[in-house]
Amino acid sequence: MLRSLAEKLVTPDASEEEAAAFQLRRNLPLDKLEAAIVGDELVWIDCTEPDDDELRWLERVLNLHPAVVNDLRRDDRRPALLVFPEYIFVSLFQARMNKAIVEGSEIHCLIGRTVFVTVRSTGANSIDAAYERAAQNGDYWRRGVNYFLYITLQFVVDSYYPFVDRISNQLNRMEEQAMTDGSKSLKQSVYRVKQQLIALRQMVSPQREVISNVIGEERLSRNAEDRELFRHLYERQLRVYDVIDAQRDLAGNVLDLVQSQENANLSLAVNRLTVLSMIFLPLTFLIGLFGLNFVTTQPEFTIPLRGEIVFLLLVIMAIASATLLIRYFRKKGWL
Repeated sequence: MLRSLAEKLVTPDASEEEAAAFQLRRNLPLDKLEAAIVGDELVWIDCTEPDDDELRWLERVLNLHPAVVNDLRRDDRRPALLVFPEYIFVSLFQARMNKAIVEGSEIHCLIGRTVFVTVRSTGANSIDAAYERAAQNGDYWRRGVNYFLYITLQFVVDSYYPFVDRISNQLNRMEEQAMTDGSKSLKQSVYRVKQQLIALRQMVSPQREVISNVIGEERLSRNAEDRELFRHLYERQLRVYDVIDAQRDLAGNVLDLVQSQENANLSLAVNRLTVLSMIFLPLTFLIGLFGLNFVTTQPEFTIPLRGEIVFLLLVIMAIASATLLIRYFRKKGWL
């Protein structure tokens, strides 16, 4: 799907009549859109899942390099900034969640002298908000295509904050749960969060360099005001990157806490088993000792007691030894 916004550039020092005459035109047919581009009108073209015919049209009208056209068809490149004589190619990533897996939706931007083009998938919905904001505010058109790139970057950077906040809340809940429960399911949840953070970091890290390169590109930062705007975005991207790193550390701490809780539970179980074995040890000794055949043909080895008395003494000794050991272990806090 291809949609467009077009109008002649209204300069900041335009007369009131020219400013009042400003009227944005939406979704022009290709022939009129091409005429607007040739006539140096300011144009924003947004292509969502473009087909081959639309890409060939862009290649012809904007005189795109074949390598750039191939990049527009791909969805596996890193965020990057490439400078060509007639335009600048910028590739960005917007994060989205797909069944607890963080995936990136690519946004390709072409910045010409009076043309701004975004090529994206349907998952990159941050462009919808930026596009509608540009359509509703005529002041943005006075600033040219560089400002279109700025608001696009702004909405892309802002799209990371809900993910970061969501993961932060999850880690806080997991940290509280780890204090009382070191279950296997909790460990799996923490590993899943770590994978999400790694995926976000792989998107944010190169995108941070892209914004830095935008600040240094003269054609995109023509004056101090533009540089200040992009520098502000760079600082916000840095904050996102720092928060992701801090959350990775927190995820590692939660894993250590879960592991410590598991070790503590295992140690407690081993201690209880050891105590139980020590309680039954004298019982086993007594039963084994009196299980021997003491009655022999030699009178000196004969127990001078009746069998029922011996049995009663054996039971009393077993109960007494078990009771004494249980009281001792409870006094020590081992049971």
